[in-house]
Amino acid sequence: MALNLQIATLTFSFLFGICFSVLLTLNHKIIYHSNKFIKTIGTILIVGLSNIIYFIGLKYIDNAAFHPYMLFALVLGFYLEIIISKYIKKIIDKRKLKYVK
Repeated sequence: MALNLQIATLTFSFLFGICFSVLLTLNHKIIYHSNKFIKTIGTILIVGLSNIIYFIGLKYIDNAAFHPYMLFALVLGFYLEIIISKYIKKIIDKRKLKYVK
């Protein structure tokens, strides 16, 4: 695989990991809904559509050839988004506390 394809694929996987983490965070409200049908359908739609979008993106970039390092980039993007969102939440909470005083 050419270097430019590897870089494009890694970048896409990393950014998709971030997007997937955001979608799962938003899906968190659906998961804790009281109706079991809504929980099941919401989770299947979010995860299923995310997988379809990911592989369509891979198909566009490099004919959907999947390599193990793409999974690493996807997981890295997922966890990096979690760390960044916790950091941003901490900053926002500090500012709210500052204004309350």
